[in-house]
Amino acid sequence: MWSNRNPFLQGPFEPLRNAYVIADLHVEGQIPDELNGSLYRTGSNQHFRPNDVDHFHWFDGDGMVHAFHLQNGRASYCNRLVETDGLKVERAAGRALYNGISGHSDQPQGPLPEGAPTIKSVAGINVISLAGKVLTMHEVDPYYWDLDPLTLETRGKFDFGGDFETMLTAHPHMDHHTGEMLFYAHDNEAQTLDCFATDPQGKVLSRHRVALPFKPWIHDFAFTEHYYVFVFGPVRIQPYAPHLVPMGKSALSFEPGAHTHVLLVHRHTGEALWLDSDLYLTLGHFLNAHEVDGTVVIDASITRTLEPGFTGRVEDFYPFPLVDAPSPFSAPELHRMVVNLSSGTVQTTRIGDFNAEFGRPNERFMGRPCRYGYMTGIHQPGPQTRGFNCIVKHDYQTGVSSFQHLSTGYDSTPGEAIFVPKQGAATEDEGWLMVVWWDPVRNASELVIHDARDISGEPVARIQLDHHIPLGFHGNWIAA
Repeated sequence: MWSNRNPFLQGPFEPLRNAYVIADLHVEGQIPDELNGSLYRTGSNQHFRPNDVDHFHWFDGDGMVHAFHLQNGRASYCNRLVETDGLKVERAAGRALYNGISGHSDQPQGPLPEGAPTIKSVAGINVISLAGKVLTMHEVDPYYWDLDPLTLETRGKFDFGGDFETMLTAHPHMDHHTGEMLFYAHDNEAQTLDCFATDPQGKVLSRHRVALPFKPWIHDFAFTEHYYVFVFGPVRIQPYAPHLVPMGKSALSFEPGAHTHVLLVHRHTGEALWLDSDLYLTLGHFLNAHEVDGTVVIDASITRTLEPGFTGRVEDFYPFPLVDAPSPFSAPELHRMVVNLSSGTVQTTRIGDFNAEFGRPNERFMGRPCRYGYMTGIHQPGPQTRGFNCIVKHDYQTGVSSFQHLSTGYDSTPGEAIFVPKQGAATEDEGWLMVVWWDPVRNASELVIHDARDISGEPVARIQLDHHIPLGFHGNWIAA
């Protein structure tokens, strides 16, 4: 589609042209009776032909949300673009007007209508439930987008009452021990970071501001009982710098020689603790973090910098290569990082021989020790493997990793694995993993429900579509 060179416009990434409403999906197996609610998934889905098809980046495009509604063992589905301000401007023009935030075109944007935003956010990173609403978001906006829970129609914006004018995280996290939702807001021009907590209705309960010594790319954070946890690598971002995105340059950049820094912000006092390291790595997504014996233990997906002096275009290689050239970065790996609060040292150890991203735990254990982690991975790749080919369950107690490849003879491609605990569960892994898989033979996707205790076994249910869902980013199960 549009380009036979760009991997982010083909195969599992190819934008979906249509909006579907399907009342009754075909199900193989049986949907568990207690799974009544909706699985929301989102990703980037370019609507108009991009200005530079060969350098279009996975992180760019337009946000499209997909919903699988489950009720009494039956399933329905719908999808819809998020009607952002930028998309509305382009719809009125009938063509793409904006450069991507992450990719590059090396061509300045043309004139925009009066009142149009200077850049177009994607609103396609995550979907959450807050204040009784279904919200989708990007990470360059000071607000989230409010969606109709059933139709996915864009209803408006949610902005915490206007308390923030900076970039809000697309990765908020619930502390199930305190009932707080934890967020951050990020201003890379002023170089400030606000960490804040809300109640389930979105009322801000606490807020702490930290000065930043550089302009880091921040995509995720973790938390422990006492800290917000950030890990900053050498990737920088300036989405609102007038000399970058509007001029056809990527907002992403790489600072040669930059080491990895850990920032801990105390959840109650706001005290900031910076820890430097001699590591060269970028953290993509946290799986979890917890405190033990004077340390903060971080489990996360890590990309190692293979060339600390790299001076090229980071967007051509991160998070996955766009060009056919040796990458200065490793593929993402599961690591355990240990931060010693007394000595100030930071150490990291790779776990397993697989590649891994989109790590998630049973979220009732977030911020505390957990035994299991679930992630999307690459395991035993074959000559035709082009990206994720399995889901992974890692047992931190035994050190054993289990895998599900779903298909035999060829690779199916999974998205993020979302853990849904069983009601009254007696063990941490008693529940289901909900994963959207893409089948390259059918060029179609399905929602697969796996037994989290036996992910290598046969799926519990396979809810099939006749079209594909582009490989996206994040989402959540919201119970009815």
